Amino acid sequence: MAARKIYVDINVFIYWLANHPKFGETAKKWIREIERAPKGSYVTSSLTLYETLVVIAGLTGRSLKDEIFVEEIIKAIMSLPGLKISPLTSEDLVEAVNLMREYELDYEDAIHLATSLRNNIKEVLSNDQDFDRTPLKRTFTLHSP
Repeated sequence: MAARKIYVDINVFIYWLANHPKFGETAKKWIREIERAPKGSYVTSSLTLYETLVVIAGLTGRSLKDEIFVEEIIKAIMSLPGLKISPLTSEDLVEAVNLMREYELDYEDAIHLATSLRNNIKEVLSNDQDFDRTPLKRTFTLHSP
């Protein structure tokens, strides 16, 4: 039987890194789960790293020209032992357009869905309710990691 894999949406990383007042503690608990998990138990797209940089830069006023800032964010995410970074493929970008139509998603969520499906993932760690319209089971509360 294949091991359970969970796709990690960008909001988990944003809440964790920005210490979000409402969702920060839940995100930190998930990050601890990812730290303890076997490699590949949790998956995200390479797109997530870029998106996280853009959002955190906007929240903090930092610049993507700031090498130290970029390196800190990239290292924080890439150093999580249980996390696999799935490269974004051209097929994901094309399939995302179809998934937008089928599940009424924005392009960003559709790219994450395409990446999940390509990696045979059936569950997403996110509090984005848009994923409830997809075949992925959405999890965010920690009672069932």
